[in-house]
Amino acid sequence: MTSTIGYPILWEVGIPISVAAVCYSCSKISGFRPTVVPFAFALILFATMPYQINIDASWWITGFYNYLLPTAVALYVFSVCYSGEGGSFKKIVCALLCFYFPYMEQAGLAFVVAMIFFICYQGRMLSRFNLVITLLVIINLIICLKAPGNEKRFALEVWRWYPQYQTYGLINKLSLGFDKLHQLMTFRYNIPLIALMISAFYVRCSYSGMRNSTKCALFIIATFISISIANSLTGLFSGGFIFNSATVDATRWSAGKVYISYFYIFAVISSLFLVLIDLVMNAKSNCTPIIAMLIGFMTVTMLGLSPTVYASGYRVDFIFEIMCIISCMSIISSSANGK
Repeated sequence: MTSTIGYPILWEVGIPISVAAVCYSCSKISGFRPTVVPFAFALILFATMPYQINIDASWWITGFYNYLLPTAVALYVFSVCYSGEGGSFKKIVCALLCFYFPYMEQAGLAFVVAMIFFICYQGRMLSRFNLVITLLVIINLIICLKAPGNEKRFALEVWRWYPQYQTYGLINKLSLGFDKLHQLMTFRYNIPLIALMISAFYVRCSYSGMRNSTKCALFIIATFISISIANSLTGLFSGGFIFNSATVDATRWSAGKVYISYFYIFAVISSLFLVLIDLVMNAKSNCTPIIAMLIGFMTVTMLGLSPTVYASGYRVDFIFEIMCIISCMSIISSSANGK
């Protein structure tokens, strides 16, 4: 990065190509044929993710090198593995790219989890090529995580950003990750997340046979959609009892409205998974939205395992937004194809 950042042509061309690669791969993974309409829909969702995230992860030069580019590469490699298509040249390129994108920890971990889930769920993905790709990514991810420089950096970051972090246990750290996830889900203008909720709500309401638990889940999702839209347009709910988007600190950790907002967001997440599972059980969708959202929530919650959980800005939420795009498009694709 440091040797190429001085050549503007590289990132001026690289950013739009990476965005196009992300949209192409999202369309392919979602089950659409890579044509203009699904590509355009993916591009619209990409362009409407929260400004704070998009500008930090895509259009900022360092964000492009550290987030957009490795994510685009990881999605492309996964789309090749998922589709089972491609000749020898494409497979060689994918194998070489496995020595690059795992060094962005979130992309590498998301890729490994996705491959394991899909290999276990779909027998057609159990191939020699996919196993080799997964193994290469795991090896490079381990090298990245266990590199001596990273361990030294971790120790220094504790003292620089969060001195009391070294006294926290696992539950405390995961709580910080959930607080980060809570902040993300209460962002204004989080269009990919709202689109996912609307698509899941609409498709589940399109057929009968609801249990009481499904009805409750749909009601909670409906309130989230309504409040998210109203909050985006007016900001009325920001800082309130339901959409308290500010992160926890020494002055707010004991406030009752913080935990009310936590409980509501936890109920929304649980309701979303309940509806997605219901869609799969009724053959209205495949497992892609469930796996994608598990990965999305995981990549944000795992930030609590780092002392820079609040210092990294909003770019660390980028993969969550991509998972929302894939999940939304997958639901629409399965509905359109009569899954």
